[in-house]
Amino acid sequence: MNSKVWLIVFGVFAALLIGGSGFFAFSKFNEFSEADSSWNTRVGTIESLESRVPYPNEENEDAVQAQAEEYDAAVKGLFESLNTFQKPLRADLENTAFQQFVKKRVEEFRTFSQAGGMVVDTVEEFQLGFERYSANLPPPEMVSILDYELDAIDNMLRELVTAGVTSLGTFERDLIPGEEPGTEPNNEGVAVHKYPVRLRFVAPHDSFQSFVNRIANDDSYFYIVRVLKVENQVTEGAPKLTSEDGSAFPVFEDQSTKQVAGYEMLLEWGYETESEETVAEKAKEAGFTPANKDARVIMGQEQLEIFMIIDIARFVNPDEVVDKAGAAGDDKKTTRKR
Repeated sequence: MNSKVWLIVFGVFAALLIGGSGFFAFSKFNEFSEADSSWNTRVGTIESLESRVPYPNEENEDAVQAQAEEYDAAVKGLFESLNTFQKPLRADLENTAFQQFVKKRVEEFRTFSQAGGMVVDTVEEFQLGFERYSANLPPPEMVSILDYELDAIDNMLRELVTAGVTSLGTFERDLIPGEEPGTEPNNEGVAVHKYPVRLRFVAPHDSFQSFVNRIANDDSYFYIVRVLKVENQVTEGAPKLTSEDGSAFPVFEDQSTKQVAGYEMLLEWGYETESEETVAEKAKEAGFTPANKDARVIMGQEQLEIFMIIDIARFVNPDEVVDKAGAAGDDKKTTRKR
């Protein structure tokens, strides 16, 4: 019995070993076949590439050159179409003349805003964003760019007045690279230069909408509204014109502000406890008069507090961009060699 048991156990283990060895050999053979097939495919691809011409032929080179010329012509055509909507730089303006020009523009705008009914909260300090040049001269190489920005800012703020804005709270202008001592003008070959300004103002809804439409359709400058925050000064809804039981009560309106007296205000005047004559007399003392209307405006007459960041964009001539990019590249190469 012991010998038979031993033989049976040996046979089982031998069968398992042989079966496992066969399965392992079969799986490895499959992996070898797949690797060999992949190798042959790659060798065929390499041999195919080696048989081809490893450099552009004249036909391909001519096609690439034609595409490059077509692209260059399209870029120049785009610039020419955009350039008709922006004023050219005045390269002959000196920094001393620019300083006087700023003062003149500021005085003219103050007069224009006052005539247009727009209040400038900081009118004494207001310098169209060029406060630093009220007593200092700008860098000579930046005068033409600053002059362009001054014209664009003056035009934009005049549109603000024309749109019927109530008041201008703050106005700030970001410095252009090259204005601050130690910084250099933008000469990296950028196709579009942007000059951001920040302003806060108060305006009715229709005036705000009119201002956005005006700068969006301006035919002399490109204005891009990058940030816009709007807050309504009226945080509560219109007063109800019915009492607690749903019955209508008399309507009194302030003719100057168009405010309609609510139910709580009528109770203060003695509504439901005093006579109609007494209520009307107290309403008159508070500046309200009877207003018999079939309808009233609930929304649209409130004032909006608005904050905007607007980029004044100027498109640069493509030839100038290429020249500056090439010069910047040469400077970097020279620096590396040193």
